[in-house]
Amino acid sequence: MQIRQRLEYPIWKIPYFCIAGLFVFIKLVKAGALTLLINKNFFNKRINLTLKLFNLLFHKQKKEEVGKKLLRCLIDLGPGYIKFGQALSTRPDLVDKKTCEYLKKLQDDINPFSSSIAKKIIESETQNLVENIFSSFDEKPIANASVAQVHTAILKSGETVAIKLLKPNIKKKLFNDFIFFYWISKCLEIAIPSIKRFKLSKNVEVLSEVSLNELDLTLEASAAEELSENFKDSPNYKIPKIFWELTSKNMLVLEYIKGIRIDDINALKKANHNIKKITEIGIEVFFLQVFRDGFFHGDMHPGNILINPKGVLVPIDFGIMGRLSNKDRQFLALLLTYLLNKNYKKVVEIHSEANMLGTDISHDHLAQAIRAICSPILNKPIGEVSLAKLLGQILGLSKEFNIEVQPQFTLLQKTMLMAEGTTRQINPDINMWDLSAPLIDKWINDTHDPFKILEEWFHKNKLVLLKIPEIINKFDKILSKK
Repeated sequence: MQIRQRLEYPIWKIPYFCIAGLFVFIKLVKAGALTLLINKNFFNKRINLTLKLFNLLFHKQKKEEVGKKLLRCLIDLGPGYIKFGQALSTRPDLVDKKTCEYLKKLQDDINPFSSSIAKKIIESETQNLVENIFSSFDEKPIANASVAQVHTAILKSGETVAIKLLKPNIKKKLFNDFIFFYWISKCLEIAIPSIKRFKLSKNVEVLSEVSLNELDLTLEASAAEELSENFKDSPNYKIPKIFWELTSKNMLVLEYIKGIRIDDINALKKANHNIKKITEIGIEVFFLQVFRDGFFHGDMHPGNILINPKGVLVPIDFGIMGRLSNKDRQFLALLLTYLLNKNYKKVVEIHSEANMLGTDISHDHLAQAIRAICSPILNKPIGEVSLAKLLGQILGLSKEFNIEVQPQFTLLQKTMLMAEGTTRQINPDINMWDLSAPLIDKWINDTHDPFKILEEWFHKNKLVLLKIPEIINKFDKILSKK
């Protein structure tokens, strides 16, 4: 069943959604969410005045910081809101940096369920006693996220493993939140026709599909294995081993990695790791995932990237992965190249060729508008240029120029922001796009190489081509009989 059908809601639920919507709105206002929106001046004067009125009625100014209150509020509201907060934690352009720091706690600092429940889940999934599977089991979890928590254990074979367990009833809770988000997005699209081009409901569909995939840990194991196959020849990027015989929909068992978080600079230096090399490897890996494979790690916050004692980058947590078609990759590569080269007319051209512009849109006016928002960013020192933020600015032109926002780039933009932020955090002197530009240029040239295209065509159709001699032989026999 498609995700859209699963998100459809019965009519009788609408009154409940209305009451729940009012409750959520008031709770968020009390936490100071409107204060963040008002301070950013996202809206016109009339809407801002209305928001200030609601803020005056429900939000009591206290010494406690907004980020701290918002953190508690999102945890109280449920797993879907925690997912929303995790996405916000990577967007200092939407909320202030202090709030982002608080919201980052949603990535791995949620209250855990008890060890007795953890053991019951393991025994239920394996149909065996914990002591029969493991020689030791750490009852204290090493990570607690929105949908799962992780324990360590030692197998009877002596191998140390990490055990990821889904939280009880998490699927029902998360899905109910996403159905509610879908209803809100549909209401907004009906009430405010001008925001239809933002495809809010489609973005909820994408977020729901990606997040719900996290609730089947066999899919996460499969994603880890696919990523491992893509990088099997890489000495600098290693995927933890999956123990399939112990893995199920509710439990994932994988190799435990001893390593240092990629953003723990002091620990990395103390262990004599080469920070510059680590940065360069990370940038190359990001490029290869997005452009070469079209299959990328969609949750690249620093807590999900470890550096092992040999200086190898090891990703963990494969619940959120993104895919881009070859067409999407070619569009993205050209877009980034033209932006870096300040060729704004070409930026407009590729949007037009991708059927993202209306027929009545003036290409010259759009190119001028893109120049106006790009120049202040691209004229900064290369180390301060953020292409992810730049893409966000271009998406902001969608209302004025009726540009169709492509939902498949939503997760990618979030990943780009996290990758840029991590790169700057560990090595402020390096710009990932400065290092990526030659790789992108080479990829574009390779994908447009006629010999390469012919080679790929032969590879895709090799089974048919191998049957040609057999077909000719059969045809020849038919003719000879006549």
